[in-house]
Amino acid sequence: MYWIYLDFPQLALDLLQREYPANQALAIHHNKQIIQLNHFAYQLGVYLGCSLNTAYQLAPQLRLYEQTDLSCAAYFNDLAQQALRYSAQVALHPEQGLYISGAGMLSIYEKPERHLKQLAKHYQQQQLSLRIAHADTALAARWLVRSQDLKQRGSGSQQLMDLALTASDLPANQVSSLQAMGLYTVKQLNALPRPELRKRLGEDSLAALDQALGLQDTPLTFIQQKAHYQQRFPLLSETHTTQGLMFPLKQACLHLQQWLRQRQLCSNSLILELHFRDKPNEQVLIKSARLLQTSQDWLALFSLKLATLRLPAAVTEFSLYCNALYPLGSEVRGLFESQQATSDSLLFDQLSVRLGEQAISRLSCQADYRPERASQYRSLHQDVVLNDPSLFARPCWLLPQLKPINIQHYTLLSPPERIASGWWDDQSINRDYYMAQSPQQGVAWICQENQQWYLHGWFA
Repeated sequence: MYWIYLDFPQLALDLLQREYPANQALAIHHNKQIIQLNHFAYQLGVYLGCSLNTAYQLAPQLRLYEQTDLSCAAYFNDLAQQALRYSAQVALHPEQGLYISGAGMLSIYEKPERHLKQLAKHYQQQQLSLRIAHADTALAARWLVRSQDLKQRGSGSQQLMDLALTASDLPANQVSSLQAMGLYTVKQLNALPRPELRKRLGEDSLAALDQALGLQDTPLTFIQQKAHYQQRFPLLSETHTTQGLMFPLKQACLHLQQWLRQRQLCSNSLILELHFRDKPNEQVLIKSARLLQTSQDWLALFSLKLATLRLPAAVTEFSLYCNALYPLGSEVRGLFESQQATSDSLLFDQLSVRLGEQAISRLSCQADYRPERASQYRSLHQDVVLNDPSLFARPCWLLPQLKPINIQHYTLLSPPERIASGWWDDQSINRDYYMAQSPQQGVAWICQENQQWYLHGWFA
């Protein structure tokens, strides 16, 4: 059993760098002092702890942001959700850190180092700076991470006993007092008698030390997997055209595909929310007649929908929401039931996206034997659960009303089918239906009612 701790020491700065070109100097300040800066600002002479006046003198083109104006909570929560792909137990630390349990993961990764490597690779692909380490306890892994330099990613070999007290979570005044006594490492501190430790550290600090050493369990609250998909996608540069949205949408659809595949889910509804500069946000609803999972299917529908839109202002970012989730394979209703052709469903999707959902309807069967009421129009996305109750053939073209005919011009081809129904709503019928051959027009569907013959439809 092992624990991994992973944190993002400059998450706000990493997110800012996505929105600016690589040669833009960026920095974050707090209490009028620089607390984070990118590499280009460092090359211009800006350094951590310098005042704002000094920073502007060194780099007049520097873009400065106040720490309190940058909220990364929503993005960090999404990063925590991503960690559930690599472990079933993930807990949050307020300082943008993740406790990741290695329970049961050795059968997958064989060694903790492989687990670390996989996690680091996943987050580095998103251009995020991180620090990561593993240990036998959750708190020990965090202390090891705090001892590392930002460039030394993935190093978990340092032993807890040799760890400097400055890397621990012990209060700074306690650490200073212990150093004044000649105690610099966890090993030296742990060598003191227990009563002496309790006297000098207090209950809270002693409990933290015991949790790091594995003498006590670390109280953690594990996060739960989201029941829906929600993700923001900032753009590197704002765009005024829908064509400029297609590349970031492709990346977003790949992210959605990965999320769905991990959970063995699919969906038929997706909401795209566009964030405009100086304009209210707008939502674009995409619906499908099929249950989709792959990025190619979603991207094809987005391409059709965006071709009909006009952007009122520049788009700065967009969000994707997916709440209608279904287990993969839920479209299969029976072993011997015929499935709808994929090409038909694709055509329905394309027509619905281009013309609007309200413009597309389909016929479905009704539990009524009267031909005029045996079917009705339903929404394209409404499930059809009723089957045709008749064992007899039905024409593909039904006339809107009965048309009187001369039976001498028709040749009967089938035995009669008696339909007597509708007595409960005062629109009853009592007819005998036949398939009949017309010399000029093909196979017809005719009936006899009250000694009169009528034409009711044509077979293809």
